[in-house]
Amino acid sequence: MASPKIIKIQATACDNEMYVLVSTPSGSSELFHIKSGFNNPVNYVVIPQSILPAGAYTLTVIGINWGGPSAFTVILTPSPGAPITITGGTGLPTGGTWNQAVAITV
Repeated sequence: MASPKIIKIQATACDNEMYVLVSTPSGSSELFHIKSGFNNPVNYVVIPQSILPAGAYTLTVIGINWGGPSAFTVILTPSPGAPITITGGTGLPTGGTWNQAVAITV
């Protein structure tokens, strides 16, 4: 089964620090790196076809907790189809990390 064609990548929660990367067998690129805290909302959007060549990628979300509560959410919008939500990292200890990787197509 082919990975979904993603037309939008949106971060909606980042407590405390998040990296979003894409990779192929020949290398990786950072799409964005954001920092936030105190459960403050974030809204950061990337249109992947504006910055990446067409092709298959692994998208990796990495979350780092500085202390206190932690939460990370990234929403992938495919064409066509329902949004794909990547969320996690709740309850990490101070200095703890969480990550998730999914196959996507641009």
